[in-house]
Amino acid sequence: MSFVLEKIETLFPKELSLQGKGRLREGLKQFLSTSSQSKVYTDFYSNSTYAYFLQGDLIFDLRFPTWDGKSRKYHKEYFDAVLISNTCDIDEFNQRSIPKQVLLAKLVSFSDFEEGLFQQQEEKHETILNSLRNQEFSNLMYFPSIKGIEYIAVLDELSWITNEELNLLKNDIGQNRIASLDLFGYYLLMFKLSYHLCRLPEEIDRSVN
Repeated sequence: MSFVLEKIETLFPKELSLQGKGRLREGLKQFLSTSSQSKVYTDFYSNSTYAYFLQGDLIFDLRFPTWDGKSRKYHKEYFDAVLISNTCDIDEFNQRSIPKQVLLAKLVSFSDFEEGLFQQQEEKHETILNSLRNQEFSNLMYFPSIKGIEYIAVLDELSWITNEELNLLKNDIGQNRIASLDLFGYYLLMFKLSYHLCRLPEEIDRSVN
């Protein structure tokens, strides 16, 4: 994964202080390097306690359809998740002619991922885990430890719930929300999503019949 820092800086909020821009720039700059050195995840989570959900919030126990290979059917399971939908789109006061649903990406604990990976690729699992922490996979995003747990967002295991279902969780948001992202974490999530879902150019001539 790579991107051009100069282009990223044009997307920084204008009201962000010079100090804040500097921290954000330094945090993102490390992902431009091809060095195998471990990345530093400071200023990743926010200390703010908003009374509503934000894009990128980590939330406990949301429902996902899960495929059972034996029965060849989907069944319902609950996983921690990261909110993919835009903050405005999940605002219950933002009335729309056509309602939008709430997109989610599944979160798995780093330890569970590591255990499964060790069973499948014992020889390479340490190298893969280091690459994962350095954000080198387009479909996976590493979240540093929060409340004692490291997480991995699986960006190709998406699901949705209704706005009404999400808004019910606002009644006890302090217990239902794991964390909100600070600017560094939020921008990193946006660029991960952009790279994973919109990797242009496609290198396919769509004008050819």
